[in-house]
Amino acid sequence: MKRYVIRLNTKEFMKAAIDHEIANDTELAATIGVSVTQIWRAKLPVDDHRHNTPGPAFIAGVLAAFKGPFEKFFFLDEVIRERINK
Repeated sequence: MKRYVIRLNTKEFMKAAIDHEIANDTELAATIGVSVTQIWRAKLPVDDHRHNTPGPAFIAGVLAAFKGPFEKFFFLDEVIRERINK
C-alpha cells in the first residue's frame, strides 16, 4: 500500500512571504500562527532527519494568510520506505 504525505512547496511559500513583505521567519510564523521552529522544520530538505511535514494548523495558516489555492503551496509526495526508516 502506498503512503502519501503533504509537502510544502518551499519556493512558492517563500515567494509569497516576499510578496507580502514578510522580512523573516519570526514574522512569517506570527502571520500564519505557528512557531518559528515549525517554519524552519517544514523548509528543511525531506532527507534531513529534522524535517517535519506541515500539519493542519500550518496548512490552514498558509492558506488564510496568502489566500492561495492549496495546490500552489502544497503537494502530495509518496513516502518511500527508506525515508521512513531514517
